[in-house]
Amino acid sequence: MLGLLKYKIELCPEVKGKLTKNGEPLVNQLIERSLTYEEEDIDSTYTDESGYFSFPAKHLKSRKPGSIFHEPVVRVIIDLERDGEVYLLWFGNQRGLKNTTEFKKHLSCLNADLNSKEKNHHFVNTDSQFYEEHNILSICNFSQI
Repeated sequence: MLGLLKYKIELCPEVKGKLTKNGEPLVNQLIERSLTYEEEDIDSTYTDESGYFSFPAKHLKSRKPGSIFHEPVVRVIIDLERDGEVYLLWFGNQRGLKNTTEFKKHLSCLNADLNSKEKNHHFVNTDSQFYEEHNILSICNFSQI
């Protein structure tokens, strides 16, 4: 019976951000989002005249979580290529069927300047009984969170 049920997998919450270089907005810049669970799903968007961009929340239904041997993990990558260089706005893994509060909070303000160095950002999801830890590679500045 468990293998017949389909479970909702929250691949990624809504994403919002702003892209700049030397503090100036980057207009009409292509940004790609890659979500990998059962297979890779890629979508893209462009920054507007003020450098802002967004992606809608994304989910799917799957029977895989019905298996006792399955541990749901979603790889989330949001990046852009400019002048032959790739800039990571977000690279990390989400464990479980639902987006964590910390993922939602951080992905709602992906504000990045291309002059920023890529860093490993560490945060803990305290609304989980297991206090899940996340390590995210990003050029974004999350100090305002």
